[in-house]
Amino acid sequence: MADELLADMELKRLKASEVVLKASRLARLVGHTELTEFLGLERSGYTTARSTDVWIGRAGRWADKEESTRYTESIAKVEARVESVQQALEALRGGGNYSGDGIVTASRDHDTRIIQLSSALGTWTGICAQVVAAIYDVVAEIYHELLFSELQASLFADTQEKIDGSLAAASGTALDKIERVSDRLRDGDPESVSQALTTCRRLIDSCADYVFPAREEPYAIGDGVTLRVGPQQVLNRLHAHTHACGASKNRRNRLRRTLSDLYERCSAGTHAEVPVDEARFVFLQTYIALGEILTLKVSDGGKL
Repeated sequence: MADELLADMELKRLKASEVVLKASRLARLVGHTELTEFLGLERSGYTTARSTDVWIGRAGRWADKEESTRYTESIAKVEARVESVQQALEALRGGGNYSGDGIVTASRDHDTRIIQLSSALGTWTGICAQVVAAIYDVVAEIYHELLFSELQASLFADTQEKIDGSLAAASGTALDKIERVSDRLRDGDPESVSQALTTCRRLIDSCADYVFPAREEPYAIGDGVTLRVGPQQVLNRLHAHTHACGASKNRRNRLRRTLSDLYERCSAGTHAEVPVDEARFVFLQTYIALGEILTLKVSDGGKL
């Protein structure tokens, strides 16, 4: 609807009053309080309250700002004035049949009337144009916010589907662990937060066991560097997996640093009080980092 309304305004397919009505529906659907207020004033007319001054300015409705006089008619009445003035100008366009002694005065009055009507027409059409312009600015913001939200939701949904599928394959209890973490973080008490962080650490352990089971012999990552990959070397085994899958050195190092920080924070959280907000972010970062590692087997060469 936002996209269609923008096109309506750009192509001038609707009158200002019709734009106001269509935008009112959009504002209601998205819950846009400020736009709803503005459109309500345009539909019903303005009051002299100072709280409406902002919208009076954006709609070009100041008659004299210093004197605080304004055009308060509804947009429908403004459009009616436009039509009335246009009809009056059309009637005067042919000129008048003047004769006698009053011809000069009559001709001057005729011209003066045309000037007055033209000025009024400029005022009323200007208000219509300003109202549409003000609506356009807000609707454009709404459109881009909705577009970003849709893309963001799609991105997160696709990512979540891949990660959940990988975690399910990594461990039969991995997703159960995530559910327990969520429940404990919702509780919010210190003991629940500590248990949630412990579960996060165990989730990292179970993923390491899945992608790179412990070995007695070291794992060579090149340049004469080897990693111990025994049962206790969880982070080393995850690092070895990223190397075996062909991830770039920069990507491997980034994941190693991220998981090292998270593993340390999860371990520390079992002994010290951690705010629930921080614990939630630790969980989310753990979920994303493990998801990236687990999907490497699909994108970068397969599981060992």
